Amino acid sequence: MYFPRIKLLFTLLLVLSCSGEEDRQLLEILDKTLENKPLYEGYFNDKVNVLKEVLNEQTDPEQVFNLDMRLADAYRANCKDSVLVYLTQAREAAGKAGRPDLAAIVDFRTAVTYVKAGYAVEANDILEHYRNADIPDIALRSYYEAEHTYWGETMAYTSTPESYDNKLKNRDLYREKLFGLTEEGSWHWHNLKREVFHEVSDMENTRKHARAMLDVSSENSREYAEAAYYYAYTFNEPEEKEEWLIRSAIADIMCGTRDYSSLNDLSGLMFRNGDIERAFRYAADHCMVDALYFNGKLRPWQITRLFPEIESAYQEKHQRQNRITLTLLLCLAVLFSIMLVLVGFLYRRQHIIEAVRGKLQDSYMEIDNRNRELEEINSRLVKLNARIQESDKVKQEYIGLFLGMVSDNISTFRKYRMRVLKYIRQGNTKAITDEIEQQEPIDNDILEFYKMFDQAFISIYPDFVEKFNNLLADGAEIVPKGDDILTPELRIFALIKLGITDSSRIASLLHYSANTIYNYRAKTKNRARGSRDSFEDAVRNIE
Repeated sequence: MYFPRIKLLFTLLLVLSCSGEEDRQLLEILDKTLENKPLYEGYFNDKVNVLKEVLNEQTDPEQVFNLDMRLADAYRANCKDSVLVYLTQAREAAGKAGRPDLAAIVDFRTAVTYVKAGYAVEANDILEHYRNADIPDIALRSYYEAEHTYWGETMAYTSTPESYDNKLKNRDLYREKLFGLTEEGSWHWHNLKREVFHEVSDMENTRKHARAMLDVSSENSREYAEAAYYYAYTFNEPEEKEEWLIRSAIADIMCGTRDYSSLNDLSGLMFRNGDIERAFRYAADHCMVDALYFNGKLRPWQITRLFPEIESAYQEKHQRQNRITLTLLLCLAVLFSIMLVLVGFLYRRQHIIEAVRGKLQDSYMEIDNRNRELEEINSRLVKLNARIQESDKVKQEYIGLFLGMVSDNISTFRKYRMRVLKYIRQGNTKAITDEIEQQEPIDNDILEFYKMFDQAFISIYPDFVEKFNNLLADGAEIVPKGDDILTPELRIFALIKLGITDSSRIASLLHYSANTIYNYRAKTKNRARGSRDSFEDAVRNIE
């Protein structure tokens, strides 16, 4: 019997927990967006500066009019004075173009700007001029929108029921006229429908059309911010309202909007939820500053209604924090006194520790003696290692000497052979010439020398080829082919490993030209895995 209720309660708590976590994440995003507000203001300024640059290059009055109207629209929620400046310029351009219909559109846009900023008298003066005049067809929708906005905005400032009813009647009249000139399914059409259902407290349909306004808006656009604000107030649940006010505020900041309601209302909501710090920061650092920048009368007045209460709570919170801080300081003073007592106690204990330390000193002396013995042993090991290294060096020198002797023998034999041939050609017997010429070519001796060198070197450094290839880039490995133990490149670097680095000496030993040795060395170093400058040092360090 109770299980379904418990299950329902658990589900509700889980949903509320998830919703609260999402709101906290959105608040963090909002805070980060506010931190980056100068960046978004820079984006806004870049956008309007592009329009200004294009405007400065135009001379055609109608093109100037269009650009002035675009700039006025860009500043619509950013700075009232800038809006009026560009609307004034647009009206002048309309006059130069001989277009009274465009001038009328400017006047209606000016009236909307005035009434939304709290200047109802100025807005009425403009509209009164047109109320008994013929409105051009192209400006008719702008006129209806201006009248609809004027009567709707001034409804909140009536002093008598009769005045309120009259304004309500006029607002509804122009709203119906607007429906006839507004595309069904558009953002403005859904906004008008939302207003209709909101007026009769039909929250379901109000939410439906506010949601539709969101769906037809680009995310984080001015239209999205306004639609999210309306959507927030279709919910009774505080969490839902907070979420959409946050989304609306984020979009406002990202669009460079200075005349907004979302962050103001969110500041009040934070205040009522007990988040005094955030409420004060929103109101003082952003809402009031932006409202003054926009330079309207209405928004600062709305903010000042709640701001003193938030500021008072903020001051009270800080006073409470100061009292807590003072209490903590007193506690620290008490703790400091206790610490002094403990220091005295520890000082007495120090004498006992000193006695124990004397005994430990003897142990340290014994350990020190052992350490010295270990140092002597390590010294002997170092000397032994040095001898081993010296022996290795001697071994390398002897191998080099051996190779030199073999190579010199080959060179001597070659000279002897050439000399004998020379004598024979000068008149010695042909039989001697035939005998000498029938001997095996000297190249076979060189190949035999290479084979003997390769076997001797690899017997000492069996892993040389593998370790040498590890120093080369992937795919650049040098692999001996056929019966060869080493390739010409490997023999050159084998001699470098043995300490023979001079290219002329290597050329003499291997019976190559010095230029060939240089080319082999340069080509191989270019394939090194690491620095080519340290490649030969790495080869010499192969063990």
